[in-house]
Formats: sequence, C-alpha cells, structure tokens
Amino acid sequence: MFSTIRKMLARAQSFDAVCDRLDQIEAKLERFEKLADENESLWQFLDEQKESAVVFTGDAEEFSEEFSDIMVRNMKTQGDA
Repeated sequence: MFSTIRKMLARAQSFDAVCDRLDQIEAKLERFEKLADENESLWQFLDEQKESAVVFTGDAEEFSEEFSDIMVRNMKTQGDA
C-alpha cells in the first residue's frame, strides 16, 4: 500500500515538473513570437524607407534651401519657446 502511494506521489510530482517546464516553454515561445513580429516590423520599416528615399540632385543653394525647410518642418519647440 505504501509503495503505491509513493508511486502516485512520484507521478504527481513528475506531472507538476512537466507542467512547470511547459509553462517555461510557452513563455519563451511567446517571447520569440514577439521578437519575430518586431523583426518583421523593422524589415517593413526599412523597406518603406528605401522606397521613400529621395536622391537630391541640384546645386548647393537648392540643397541649402531644402535642408533648412526640412529643419524648420521637423523642429520641435522646447519649453516656452
């Protein structure tokens, strides 16, 4: 009788260990899925950047004007400015 109880206890403990290991594997899998999604988003962003890249061909004065326009459009005020 006592040996049967020990066998049942050992099986229950091994089942608990399997469940714990399964939880760990599921957590790692979820983390890897998030990384895969982030990786895909980054590749998509890089592809969009390549598509939207514009090569400027002009003289120095036109480049300076375009550069200053871009700076003014993207400038963010700080404090009370």
